[in-house]
Amino acid sequence: MQLYIGENIKRLRKQKGVTQETLAEHMHVSTAAVSKWERNETLPDISMVIPLASYFGVSTDEILGLNAAKNEEKIKRYLDESKRLAALGKEYDRFELISRAYNEFPNDWRIVELYMWQLNYDPHCTEPYGNEVHKEELYRLCERVLDECNVDQMRYTALSIIGGLYILDGQKEKALETAKRFPDYWMTSGEELEDSFDRENGEEGEWFAQLRENIWNLTSIIEVKIRKAVLEAKDISKQEQIKNFEKAISLLKMVFDDGDYGFYNQDLSDLYFWIANRYAMMDEFDKAFQNYELGFEHAKAYDSLPRITVHTSFLVKGKIFDMTETNSSCEENMIARQIERLQAWGIYKKVKDFSQMKDLIAKYEPFAGKKKDYS
Repeated sequence: MQLYIGENIKRLRKQKGVTQETLAEHMHVSTAAVSKWERNETLPDISMVIPLASYFGVSTDEILGLNAAKNEEKIKRYLDESKRLAALGKEYDRFELISRAYNEFPNDWRIVELYMWQLNYDPHCTEPYGNEVHKEELYRLCERVLDECNVDQMRYTALSIIGGLYILDGQKEKALETAKRFPDYWMTSGEELEDSFDRENGEEGEWFAQLRENIWNLTSIIEVKIRKAVLEAKDISKQEQIKNFEKAISLLKMVFDDGDYGFYNQDLSDLYFWIANRYAMMDEFDKAFQNYELGFEHAKAYDSLPRITVHTSFLVKGKIFDMTETNSSCEENMIARQIERLQAWGIYKKVKDFSQMKDLIAKYEPFAGKKKDYS
């Protein structure tokens, strides 16, 4: 409450265009007292609330910050529900929720940031996509954030989105200049935090925790880069693709040597399915079905995860993965998603009549369904 009172007095004083000295004179207190109110060091005496409200022409609720407190509670409910819907893959419900939140709180930067992402990836828009359909509104919002907001994370969001808009509009030079405004890989918050702990003075535990957090994140970056390289490369043989997908798998096995893959069960499932498809293309069906089986095993392991996974492998020991922090684009669980994708791929026609494939589908189909709601 004290935070809101100080902020409100300062905001109302500036809106009225008076100095601390003038306010102090009207309230019969010292300028130092007003300064302390605004710095949230002290509260005004309860007897001052009505005179302050009268002087500024507002309600006592506004002085006390009760409206702000109620708004903050409502914003928090919006943010929590947005996170829940994201984890469940309910894209359309989340879009409607954030749109309502933005209409109600268009000046809250947290809501503005979520709204920008929702417009950029509007699930209602496919060819053209959200960033093209909402381009003018996104330009306006990004420029507003860059002009008015001093929160670094939200400014990076605006830069990321506006950089994409420049590419969409063929403004390559502007896109490159925007990209250069980001820090390089070694100037991330994770790296800075790792360097902030003094291991010589009792902060080795905090340092190690941040180091392991960074390893977890870097593992994700490298694994994603490997698979992107394989999937986007031209004129690469099926054997070479398999070899490099296996490198990504080896990376994950090296980092999570206790088999505590957690979130990465999802990535392992994808990798094994991609390998299986390539073996099937080469008519090496025994190897194909071995890898399909591994893909399904990891999909089932992902769907079976508890809300919280605490990693035990040395390089990431103590790192916590929370299933409610995920952001999904579909409501189906991993098993359902993999069966649907497999049956949609052209290669499925080549393998669907094999008894091994029929057995795999029959074995794992009972586990297909919607994502678990951990809330």
